[in-house]
Amino acid sequence: MLVIRSTAITSFVLAAALAMPAAAQDSGKQCSVDEGKPSEVARAYLSISQVASAGPDAKPEELEKRLASTVQSLTGNDASPENPVGHAYELGKVLVLWAMQPNVPLVAKRGTIGYTTNPEGTINLAAAIDSNFKIVEKAMPECASETIKWRSQKPWITLVNGSIQELNAGSVDSADVHAQWSLLFNDKAPYGYMVLAQVAQRRNQTDSAIALFQKTIAAAASDTLYNQVKWQSELNLGNLASNAASAATDPAAKAKYEGVAKSSFDALANDTTAEASFRESARSAVVKVNLALGDTTSAKAAYQAQLADPSKFTFNELIQAGVAASQVNDDEGARKLFGAAYASNPYHRDAISNYAIYLIRAQNYDSALVLVKRLQEVDPDGNNARLATLTYAGLAKKYADLNKDIVARYKASKNAKLKQVLTDSASLTTDSNSVYTELAVKANVRADSAPVIVAFTEFSNAGDKVTLAGTISNNTTSDKTYTMKVDFLDKNGGVVASQQQTVGPVPGQAQGRFSFTVSAPGIAAFKYAPLDN
Repeated sequence: MLVIRSTAITSFVLAAALAMPAAAQDSGKQCSVDEGKPSEVARAYLSISQVASAGPDAKPEELEKRLASTVQSLTGNDASPENPVGHAYELGKVLVLWAMQPNVPLVAKRGTIGYTTNPEGTINLAAAIDSNFKIVEKAMPECASETIKWRSQKPWITLVNGSIQELNAGSVDSADVHAQWSLLFNDKAPYGYMVLAQVAQRRNQTDSAIALFQKTIAAAASDTLYNQVKWQSELNLGNLASNAASAATDPAAKAKYEGVAKSSFDALANDTTAEASFRESARSAVVKVNLALGDTTSAKAAYQAQLADPSKFTFNELIQAGVAASQVNDDEGARKLFGAAYASNPYHRDAISNYAIYLIRAQNYDSALVLVKRLQEVDPDGNNARLATLTYAGLAKKYADLNKDIVARYKASKNAKLKQVLTDSASLTTDSNSVYTELAVKANVRADSAPVIVAFTEFSNAGDKVTLAGTISNNTTSDKTYTMKVDFLDKNGGVVASQQQTVGPVPGQAQGRFSFTVSAPGIAAFKYAPLDN
């Protein structure tokens, strides 16, 4: 069957380098909060500077004492402050420093933080920081470029990373809470929305997930720093909406979801800044959506440029174009595109198998046989026996038909010499039919009773770093341990690097997983040695 790559939802782990996103846009004014009056604001400014610049040898209890005293000084007077913006600015900053202390939770006792009113109550530092900085940002929008620096410090990074890890671990409720808290710190970055979108998706809240993915994309569009998040979210949004459209029974809902999917896939497919893998996946997916919408013309248009001049496109682009052609039942186009992909990378198993499929459909069994043999070399324990069965059966029929023609000509001829030639030819075609029939039967038996099947879930590269992953299915009833020996190839079939891995023991009727990572230039394909069954 055709190999169609799909992209799963990807989680992103932030590094410290992401702590400072681009500054918020303002009117060009300089942020000039008065941090010199009244005296409690001036003292707070000095105290914050001292705590922020404290070295690693500073004692946590001394820093906490100074921070608590600063909070008490800023909040102890019930009267309206003389400088409300300055008060809010310093209080927001000191609360950020509180949130950075190693033993202080984000929900803490008010008295611990330095509040004298209701000291036994609790305070959510994320919410308190947000409310204070909003006072500043509302009064002086030009200061958003400064408050975002404080909002994007370690507490925000910790929350985002924590919510991603919780989501990956299946703790959806905790991921939900912490992602929402992260947005209190920084709602300009896309990460919190991204986690919430995935939370909603896991809860089968499709409309909420769509809205949150759209928020993620809008936030990610603000800075090239977030490009990967944007591209992945566009793909996720398109896949989510496309799946929702397939499941919808109400025509209006179906049309709505199809429209969202088409819009998202189109945006990604036409984004010249996006990585090729994202664009290719989007181009393939949008063909499905166009077909669902009944727009066959647009579906066919998606691969016409590749069909017109395959030499201008990469291997992956040709594979995806071939998949698009197959989706609209354009056998001739698919055969040409997969053939071009094979010509550019003749040891890639996807190109080999897909091209073989369309050669078999065209009844070009002799050419298909070359591909089937190569596929057996690179993917000896893959689920390829059906292709071999079809190829051998097609060749058997070809020689059976030739034999019938020869017999008919023999019966119609009265030329003794010609009859002898035809007799010899009939013998050859009979033998060929017999050989290929036997091979077809063996291949069919192998397809039905293979003791082990290898399947691949990933073959991707980031620069020269290549990842190959998949599963080994043990179809026997006994535990098995397998040694997977892989050669990574260049486009001419030369070995660039080799690795091996032991998988197992794999219980009978179960699967084991493998994953290889190798760094070497020029890797275009792979092959592996037959497993010891």
